[in-house]
Amino acid sequence: MSQGILSGRSASNVGAGASASTSDRANRRPRLTICIPHWQAELFIKLCLRSIRRHSQKYDLEVIVVDNGSHDRSLEYLRSLDWIRLIERPNEVHTNWPENVFTAWDRGLREATREFYVTMHSDVFIRRDDWLDPMLREIERSERNAASGSWKLDLENPIYAWQKRVIGYAGAKARAWIGLGKPAQWQLHNYPRDYCAMYRPRVLLAHGLTFRGINGYTGGGYSIARQIWDAGYQTPIFPVREMARGVFHVAHGTAAIAPEKRLRRARKQRQTERKVARLLCSDWIQDLQADDRLDQAVTAKAA
Repeated sequence: MSQGILSGRSASNVGAGASASTSDRANRRPRLTICIPHWQAELFIKLCLRSIRRHSQKYDLEVIVVDNGSHDRSLEYLRSLDWIRLIERPNEVHTNWPENVFTAWDRGLREATREFYVTMHSDVFIRRDDWLDPMLREIERSERNAASGSWKLDLENPIYAWQKRVIGYAGAKARAWIGLGKPAQWQLHNYPRDYCAMYRPRVLLAHGLTFRGINGYTGGGYSIARQIWDAGYQTPIFPVREMARGVFHVAHGTAAIAPEKRLRRARKQRQTERKVARLLCSDWIQDLQADDRLDQAVTAKAA
């Protein structure tokens, strides 16, 4: 079992802005904090955390889970893990979604102790040992790169994706014009999607940036990207296919297992349920479900 993740309750307090020479970087494991918001998704959070632990030997990770008021067995499960830092927010309610997801990432950012900060969703599962390498490669190309990641994990034809983007924007503008939606803004270009994206916490904290929606920006990855651009930094992205080799994202996965989170569109709900059903039948997911050794306490190394 991987020992790449230190116990959240005993992790050393390393400053988020700590600097290192080029030679030091080559001789040490990358130090990262991962933050995952959670609400009553025991099936997904268990698979998510186990997959992280299995495939992160080469990284020095701190894992923070921010629980938004769970009242089921998932909270008991999270409390049983000694290798994560669990932040409980018992007064949060599921009807405050997605705002409580954005504030969870803000809370994690303030608590993070590592050089890089990774946002994740609880329905994201890791498939390869080098899953963080593409994000590290892009963000370390320049000190002006404050974030890195990829677009949605939809392996679509680029022309079809562009058409969908244009039609979606036109529809949003029309709904806003007749008073059925908030003002729509054209996205200048793609940005790191927050299901799995990497940031420089030093930059975000120094400029007082937030994952909440401000200045008319949609919250989450888009809001933080716009704020990063406004501060004069960049957010390089890499091809979706490269991300897909190391990461699987259900997308709206909680809708398939929690009646309170069902999607408004029946067709999308059915698609999500079928996607989850296929996923749970796959060999690699069944192997994660069976391997409860990945939940066990971290064994301290001998001095």
